[in-house]
Amino acid sequence: MTEFAGKGFCFPLGERTYIMGVVNVTPDSFSDGGEYLSSEDALRHARKLCDEGADILDVGAESTAPGSRSVTSDEEIARLRGVLPQVCALGVPVSVDTRRPETAAWALSQGAAIINDVSGVFDPQMAQFVREYGAGWIVTHGRDADATGSANPLPEIYAFFMQMRERTKRAGIDTRQICFDPGIGFGKSREGDVAVLRELSRLRMESCALLVGASRKRVIGALSSEADSRKRLPGTIACHTAAIAGGADILRVHDVAEGVQAARVADAILRRRKPEKTGVIELRDVEVFAYHGVNPPEKQFGQTFFVDLDMTVDLSRAIASDDLGGTVSYAAAAKTLRRTLTETRYDLIEAAADAAAEAILREYPAVRSLRLRLKKPDAPMGTKCAFAAVEIERKRNV
Repeated sequence: MTEFAGKGFCFPLGERTYIMGVVNVTPDSFSDGGEYLSSEDALRHARKLCDEGADILDVGAESTAPGSRSVTSDEEIARLRGVLPQVCALGVPVSVDTRRPETAAWALSQGAAIINDVSGVFDPQMAQFVREYGAGWIVTHGRDADATGSANPLPEIYAFFMQMRERTKRAGIDTRQICFDPGIGFGKSREGDVAVLRELSRLRMESCALLVGASRKRVIGALSSEADSRKRLPGTIACHTAAIAGGADILRVHDVAEGVQAARVADAILRRRKPEKTGVIELRDVEVFAYHGVNPPEKQFGQTFFVDLDMTVDLSRAIASDDLGGTVSYAAAAKTLRRTLTETRYDLIEAAADAAAEAILREYPAVRSLRLRLKKPDAPMGTKCAFAAVEIERKRNV
């Protein structure tokens, strides 16, 4: 399943659902703690998961279960030392579940391809090792991230993903090396976990993979009244099917054979939907007379502005129905621009342009993104100039 972006590991996007099998070499993980603590048992389990069809193996040496004991990087490495090199030799990409840069560097030097980082923070040292080794980096929301436990955590998760994507890009890491995990069970209420699964598609980041790990977690126990985590396979499959419907690229599971079968069936049903037919609706030089400007005469006498607007819209409904209700009316969009730009007076055209862009996104849900240029032909500049302008881009937030 691996590709390479430059020298970096590249996560797969959109082909099918990939299954990550869990190998915990811990005494206290919430579901299988102590079962694979010995090197022999862990390696035997890893081979079994490969035989069952795992695309990735995720090896962890510290439990993230609530109340579990924190361990040092030396303890992590000691637990991994007798397992990781042999698992890396099995022929599938290996992820190491750690929040410590020291452990990550050691694991990457042993052949691991991915760091599954549950810290919820941007660590420059972790970024350095990911860049140097060309590793994949799974970034999780919720452990030390700004998790509020609200019933609707999507805005905070989306903002976290946006921030982390920008910081990893600035650190020189290709976005295709990044996979985001919304962190089911990390710092979220039961309602919050359900909201993430229900609205997962709203958390996708362009060019970045999306991973969901709900396997056997407490939200399933709460919804099904099943206290025994090992008896939560049906609920796990239900959650992960919902995740596939929401666009998940990777599922982290304990029960690989069942997870593979469920994903194949869900993929056959859900990934054959007709693709969106997106297009750009353009308006050019929409004329608006308004009273924006820093100089008093501009506010007193006003001037003519011109607006260029490009709106990226899903045109599937409009094409299928040939009905105006399936698209954005040019006349209506122009009316929104004129109204927004005349109802309030601004000193700066930057503020006026932002207000117009937000109004378009608010009033026309079909618009996925837009580019708006507000031009000021009569700007008092003291020199000859065709116009002054500001151009802004906006993408729809959750």
